[in-house]
Amino acid sequence: MPSLPRLVTFLLAAALTFGCSEGFSDRFSLSRVDSSERPFRLGERIPDGSEAAAIGAITERIARGSGDFGHLVRCDDPDVVFKDEEGTGADRMMTPRLRAKLRRLSPLVRRTWPDVRLRVTEAWDERHEHGANSVHYEGRAADITTSDVDPVKLGRLARLAVEAGFDWVFYEDASHVHVSVQR
Repeated sequence: MPSLPRLVTFLLAAALTFGCSEGFSDRFSLSRVDSSERPFRLGERIPDGSEAAAIGAITERIARGSGDFGHLVRCDDPDVVFKDEEGTGADRMMTPRLRAKLRRLSPLVRRTWPDVRLRVTEAWDERHEHGANSVHYEGRAADITTSDVDPVKLGRLARLAVEAGFDWVFYEDASHVHVSVQR
């Protein structure tokens, strides 16, 4: 029979090697996946709460040609694909803060999936296609996916958006991730 110190050493080594479970706090478990690396689940949002609470509610819809429209910027980043189904370039218009976050996210997407680029399906909305209180109307939100339109990548894309510093990230549905920023 092994000596008590050798047995204790063996059991401790086994616990550290194979992960701890019952009787130990989750923070000591080696098998637990860090939530900052885990892909989002459908419906998950960070921070967990309403978009308005996280970034501020919409104050006024921006119309093309208005004074506020002049504060929006155009995103012409060659590593970002824009759907632009309207054919007006509206999806390229956004606040400077939103553009900065998209520019931070784009290389993260390329590093994660080398043959894939970030894709924006909606940003500033001038056609009133979103809900009455959508910050898309202020150019503070974007709906994103990947250029290969692979829904399996969306959970990871949402996690990358958090890493890029978006103020609110929502894995909204099986077709896209919604991201938004404060004023």
